[in-house]
Amino acid sequence: MTLTEADVARLRAAGEEHFFLTAPDGSWQLRNINGRCAFLTAEGRCSVYERRPEGCTLYPLVLDLARGRVVRDPFCPHRLEFPAPAAARRRLRRSVAREEREAQARRLARGPR
Repeated sequence: MTLTEADVARLRAAGEEHFFLTAPDGSWQLRNINGRCAFLTAEGRCSVYERRPEGCTLYPLVLDLARGRVVRDPFCPHRLEFPAPAAARRRLRRSVAREEREAQARRLARGPR
């Protein structure tokens, strides 16, 4: 799951640390531990539910980059239980665009490698 700067700031302000990594493309991504979200408890609950990243609030809606369409994640076993209203699709597109702009700014800031 990619993260916005606002996601990271909100979680850090709540005292969370070591929950994300920077990918080679400059994007910030939620860290997984043994294939599970860093915030998933042993009981299968989100430990930061009230402060969770924007992408988590919109899931199972994801952007299919190959087709340029917002779709329900085919890996989510409950995907058909969630509506996909136009407002949520627009919000997801804005979030992904913001993440891409922020990642590009980080790449430019660190310079050539």
